[in-house]
Amino acid sequence: MVRLSIVGDVLIHDISSGSIMHTGDNINTALETTVFAVQREVPFYYGNEGSFKAYPFYRRPFPIPQPPEPFTMCVDNLGSFIRVQNIRILGVSSSSVLQIGSNRITSAEARIKNIRQFVTDKPGPKEQTTFVKLGKEEGIGFFEAPSKKSKRTIIK
Repeated sequence: MVRLSIVGDVLIHDISSGSIMHTGDNINTALETTVFAVQREVPFYYGNEGSFKAYPFYRRPFPIPQPPEPFTMCVDNLGSFIRVQNIRILGVSSSSVLQIGSNRITSAEARIKNIRQFVTDKPGPKEQTTFVKLGKEEGIGFFEAPSKKSKRTIIK
């Protein structure tokens, strides 16, 4: 059923990475985002990096969820209008769709691989993920594992 979309205000801060904001009827939408990002503390690149073939999850068929059991759906479209007053969105990203209106088929896929390589280790003990600064004045950035007897202050 084709319906008229009546939209008051749409405020979108950001649309990026293969995303769509569509008002009105649509028959087919196909979105795909494939990202390979390398972040290094020392910006040195060999020139042969970034091959999608090196990572099998870029080639695997994307799983399409199936309903767990058959179902019956009853839709009652009262009137021939889709009415939207106000929409406020901070961001639509990575193969996303904001659709106001009728749609028949939509497909979306995002495959993102981030690699971060750092020369220096992060501050603090290796076994601890939350850093606790003790009451010692050893200088900025002195961290150690807390003991049961020490006075602790959590650094945020």
